[in-house]
Amino acid sequence: MLTAFTLELLSTKNKVNEMNVSLIFRHRGLLAFFFICLMIPIWLSLYLGEPKVESDYKWTDIIGEGSVTLLTTFWLVAALVSRPPGKVTRLLVLGLACFMFSSLLDVLDEFFAYHPSANWLSVVESFPAAVGMIIMTAALYYWHLEQVALNKQLQRRELQYRAVEKIDIITQLYRADYWRERVLGLQQQKQTAAIIALDINNFTQLNAQLGNREGDRFLHEIAHLILMNLRPSDLVCRYAGDRFIALLPDADNAFAEDIAKQVERSIEHVAFRCNEHNMAIFQSIRTASLILTPTDDLQVQLKKINTQLDQKSGSMHQVVDAA
Repeated sequence: MLTAFTLELLSTKNKVNEMNVSLIFRHRGLLAFFFICLMIPIWLSLYLGEPKVESDYKWTDIIGEGSVTLLTTFWLVAALVSRPPGKVTRLLVLGLACFMFSSLLDVLDEFFAYHPSANWLSVVESFPAAVGMIIMTAALYYWHLEQVALNKQLQRRELQYRAVEKIDIITQLYRADYWRERVLGLQQQKQTAAIIALDINNFTQLNAQLGNREGDRFLHEIAHLILMNLRPSDLVCRYAGDRFIALLPDADNAFAEDIAKQVERSIEHVAFRCNEHNMAIFQSIRTASLILTPTDDLQVQLKKINTQLDQKSGSMHQVVDAA
């Protein structure tokens, strides 16, 4: 299991790295501009200057100015790696490249001495930094507008997916009305999905034996076990009482039946330890599944799957474990 997890982690890391490399090469023009801004100061210093002796080095200036250059270069590369092509990315890179141009010339001054005829180099050194700051100001403004637009989209998703008032207090799952909304939304999008209904065998007897408090805790644990067996894109809700219902987008009936069997097996092999009784309870559930197409009537299909579930029989097994 650990080996499989490690391989999966390495695979995910490799995919992210490949994506970042691919994203960098989509900025070929900006990469060329960055390279030019990097090479010109070096060429000017080598062509117009004479190397200073080590005793003339001012290490405090070298460390301070060099840090600015390195950090500016790091920010520039980070923008290329993490952002898609667009106006904001172009402005960020252009502004940072201009600022890096000036800061690199500034730090190279600590290693080279220039002839008086090269005084114009001081103008070249300061001008790009001013231009870069102006470009960066525009980039930050457009970045702000971009973030405002993204936040609005996230707020819409918050309203759609995090309707707190529709969450069941006991299981922390969404209630049935939210599940119906999601199903109708998929049908409007012309998507087919699988439905799995799950019911705990003899839960009424268990609840009477252990009490409502332990019964609620048992429902909470069962809900988490069901969640562990579903995909991140799936949705499971508390339908009513001890009955749950899951929605599996883009799943066929064979896949749904396989998931249902996995849930059944996982619950059968997990012991529930009651707080007030010296015993471990091994519980079972029964499941039913069907496919819902965009043209199906949801109420008819719900009645059908509930009927299938009611026709199945199950039993609850208790095993006393000497703790």
